[in-house]
Amino acid sequence: MSLHVDPTVLDDPDTEVVWKPTPKQAEFLASDDFEVLYGGAAGGGKSDALLIDALCLQHGGLDNGNHRAVLFRRSFVELRDLISRSLELYRDIDPDASYHQTDKVWTFSSGAKVEFGYLANDNDRLKYRGRAWNYIGFDELTLWTTDVCYLYLFSRCRSTDKTLPRYIRATTNPDGPGQKWVMERWGIQETGEETFVPVDIVDEELGTITSMYRRFIPARLSENTYLSSTGYREALLQLAPEERDALLQGFWRQGKVHGAYYTNEMQRLRSEGRIRHVPYVSSAPVNTFWDLGWNDTTAIWFHQIVAGEHRFIKCYENSGEKLEHYAQYLLSAGVNLSGVHYLPHDAENKSLQTGKSAVQILRELLPALSFQVVPRTPQVLTGINQTRLAMGSNVYIDDVECVDGVAALDNYRKTYNPRLDAFTDQPMHDRFSNYADAFRQWGQVFEEIVRGHAHKPTSKQRRRATGLTA
Repeated sequence: MSLHVDPTVLDDPDTEVVWKPTPKQAEFLASDDFEVLYGGAAGGGKSDALLIDALCLQHGGLDNGNHRAVLFRRSFVELRDLISRSLELYRDIDPDASYHQTDKVWTFSSGAKVEFGYLANDNDRLKYRGRAWNYIGFDELTLWTTDVCYLYLFSRCRSTDKTLPRYIRATTNPDGPGQKWVMERWGIQETGEETFVPVDIVDEELGTITSMYRRFIPARLSENTYLSSTGYREALLQLAPEERDALLQGFWRQGKVHGAYYTNEMQRLRSEGRIRHVPYVSSAPVNTFWDLGWNDTTAIWFHQIVAGEHRFIKCYENSGEKLEHYAQYLLSAGVNLSGVHYLPHDAENKSLQTGKSAVQILRELLPALSFQVVPRTPQVLTGINQTRLAMGSNVYIDDVECVDGVAALDNYRKTYNPRLDAFTDQPMHDRFSNYADAFRQWGQVFEEIVRGHAHKPTSKQRRRATGLTA
């Protein structure tokens, strides 16, 4: 008895079915369009569909030693969930397949390979220069704030084996910081119906035009019978209204984030043109503000004070990396690091593995830099309110170098209590909270920074700043 997942042979009595697609998953697997987005509401089986589709079974990919696929998530933490599910699926499909944990690569008995990677920020795309896959997949596409990584990987989608298809595939929910560009690329309306976007590829050198479709296949929880009677629908019904509409109904509504802490402050920054290009001034010291994650995400904001302005010139976030990685990133950032580098209060907690605290390790790695631990506030809300007040000052945020940080500040919000049908005073811990927590370190020491700021730029330095002020 053979193992199989091809939906065309599910009724064959001689085939042992190890995975059976829902009708929508089968539609996604059968699509021959080059660029396909699958998803919408939660519970549509997006990750499973992507893992199976990466095998290109309908084109014999699993039996072709030349087949190469890669699946991306936004962070290392999120990638672990996808890998964990692959460990359940792939060994059932091919018992002789092996997984290399360090390289994050599955090698099947034919020699076909499926690789896993993550793209925490736009610069991570450059790690994949010189690589090639005939299948490239992105899980939870709207978590990428911009389309930079997505479009760059198109240049890596190739194969010398003409029997293998070239596919770009993605899955997503309707929410996330990249919602706008994803909606625009696939022509998705608020109600989330299926779309076919005609695309003409013009080759002026060869004088040819190639026509294709960019397709969006929506999926709903109600179409996934495997999740019926599991309580998942009831869990979604307890979400805040806008999240419930997105994840249960598959609506792609854009607009105000209900329960967001910094809504008014961010609206003011935009209306006054203070989210824009922010020039770096090499003569001004750079401060950094951190949120640390030993086994989670670490986020860093880069900040200068120039002519009385608080300028956020860059931000960086990554996951699954040790402090050595972030120390190296600081040194490679090409900025004047002679300012103060502010760490959260838990930086003084000692790790069970090393017996050292984060601040100890960073001081050893970067002895020339000044690290300071920000004292813990009695209530997180106190620090948030301090930050809101500080944002009313002369604050500027770079709209390109800090695009993910801006999205986090827009979306950092309160936890919703479904029993009371109201938001609590407690922040929601999600993909936006790391940058927001790092930014809060700035708000908590804002008055101290203003009082202790000794850098008084000369008129010449002010002119060189290419100014945000007159």
